[in-house]
Amino acid sequence: MPQGISVFDEQLRLRVWNQGFIEALDLPPEAIMEGIHLSAVISIRVARGDYGCGDADELVCSITAQVGKFEASREEETHPNGRSYQIQKEPLFIGQDLAGFITTYTDTSEQRASAEREQLAQKVYTHTPAGIIFTDEVHRILSINPATTQMTGYETFELVGQTVFGLIELGEKQQQGPFEAELALRASWQGELDITKKNGDRFPAGTRVNRVDDPQSGLPAHYVWILADITERKQSEERMRHIAQHDALTGLPNRMALLMRLAQLLPEARRHGWKIAMMFLDLDRFKIINDTLGHQIGDELLREVACRLSAVVRETDFVSRLGGDEFIIILPGISSAADAAAVASKAIAALSTAIEANGHELHTSPSIGISLFPDDGPDGDTVLKNADTAMYHAKAAGRNNFQFFAAEMNQITSERLSIEHKLRHAITRNELALCFQPQFLAGDGSPTGVEALLRWHHPTDGMIPPDRFIPVAEETGMIVEIGDWVLATACREMKRWIDAGLKPVRIAVNVSARQLRRRDFCETVANVLTISGLPAELLELEITESSVMENPQEAVLILQRLGSMGVTLAIDDFGTGYSSLAYLKLFPIDHLKIDRSFVADIEFDLNDRAIAFGTIALAHTLGLKVIAEGVETEDQLELLRTNGCDEVQGYLMSKPLSGTAAFTFLHAKQCAQQAPGSPAE
Repeated sequence: MPQGISVFDEQLRLRVWNQGFIEALDLPPEAIMEGIHLSAVISIRVARGDYGCGDADELVCSITAQVGKFEASREEETHPNGRSYQIQKEPLFIGQDLAGFITTYTDTSEQRASAEREQLAQKVYTHTPAGIIFTDEVHRILSINPATTQMTGYETFELVGQTVFGLIELGEKQQQGPFEAELALRASWQGELDITKKNGDRFPAGTRVNRVDDPQSGLPAHYVWILADITERKQSEERMRHIAQHDALTGLPNRMALLMRLAQLLPEARRHGWKIAMMFLDLDRFKIINDTLGHQIGDELLREVACRLSAVVRETDFVSRLGGDEFIIILPGISSAADAAAVASKAIAALSTAIEANGHELHTSPSIGISLFPDDGPDGDTVLKNADTAMYHAKAAGRNNFQFFAAEMNQITSERLSIEHKLRHAITRNELALCFQPQFLAGDGSPTGVEALLRWHHPTDGMIPPDRFIPVAEETGMIVEIGDWVLATACREMKRWIDAGLKPVRIAVNVSARQLRRRDFCETVANVLTISGLPAELLELEITESSVMENPQEAVLILQRLGSMGVTLAIDDFGTGYSSLAYLKLFPIDHLKIDRSFVADIEFDLNDRAIAFGTIALAHTLGLKVIAEGVETEDQLELLRTNGCDEVQGYLMSKPLSGTAAFTFLHAKQCAQQAPGSPAE
């Protein structure tokens, strides 16, 4: 019904109106009174801008003349406030005489909005890339949109009247009856379904189903199915899943995939009474190859190892790379430990053949630890840990072999605890001592310094080797206190020798990773030098590759501070760690020490020879000097000397000596070289 009404007489004066008229034209109520002229009403609207811009008087005259015609008319008008009105005007007669005109104002905003919504809905239905299917209350198809045809290949007439469940696949976990019941109860469903095309192909679709109820009965009347082809998304997810679960270098499953596989296998093994073998494989001396010949060569080696390991297992077995040079092989459903031993032997044989990488012939071997489920642990973590423990026993047994985990291995833990307890009292009970191994110029044999070496004389256990107590000291943190004692004692001893007449030579002291991480380490070194009176340039700190690479950025700052104090620095056991050459250039070091493991077979092993000589060349390129450890034969010395090695250290020249013996030895050497006509060493 009309909401607003107005009556103007033949003089265009307002005679009758209601509130709807004022609201329809958005007029100020106080301005509307009986007898007001139509032009006054128009003026209000002109001033407000309802009729656009222009001369106000001209607009009033023009619009008044147009509106004031005594003719029937109908028009739609949308006001600035957004509401729409249908304005209908009719002439008003009294008898045969024209008495004015009557105008009605009907608010059509809701009708217009509804029509626009319907039009928009039709556009969406027709043009959206999502498939839309309307079904009745029992899921018979009533209509489909063009996108559904494009997705499935079916035309509308082929699907109308058919059940929608002929088009979609609910999957193994869903049954049609329960699915329909749940949908009727919950009014909506969202998830992923497979859609079958007309040609028989399938594709995954993200699906949303909404129930439409009858407004009178409240019962389900229709369902709207909205489908989106998610093939590309699923493929992308699969690619991302593969990336997340596989090693980028070798393509093997990674640690995440390993843990997921174990989570699948262990419950099956428990149900069926299977045995599972876990093999933990570590490449011997891989870091040496990687750091000496470069990461590109190391990567080639790892890829070839992955291929060879994959070739020696069954399809049901599982090969993964944990990281670095560590690999895991899982053998499910084995009959006995002999099955695992056979695979381990195959792996060792497969890796015994030289590997060609970018022109280099590489030789590596595996150390393999094997543990069995459920014999060696009730869960994956324990079995993996025990395989790791067995692998370290394989390394200790000489590498290139496999070892099964045995409960006796836990005796090592007990022994370490005993060492830890005894070591806590070693300093206070004066059980620790230093010995000193001299270092010499490779050319003429002149003494250049000594390395301070720690020894532990226990009152009941006797001499305890450093490789038994140093790792325990590192793990427990006692290495910091012990390291401080070694540093202070060594500096004090060298100062005593100099005061006794020894020509100054440097003294090298090993520094642990824990010491290097201490914020006050530089201050500790400075205090020791001050108290002992030893010149800073006579102190050399030997630092392992692994300790500086734990946090190379921080290590650079610490080493720079030590260098600025005048202390010389050496990288100890070079080639056995994992230093980055990019960082090596930044470290303010003076010496590289070639590890004794490379020197031992340098006469016979071409790889060791190449690594040693490559290290010498690398060091000289970086402006560093090289010290070779473990020199025990004249042939080793000659090879090192002729290939530019600067200094040597080993039993060929001198074994480690006590403080008194070292002073006597060095002093005698210096005196002999100073004597007229003394021969060159």
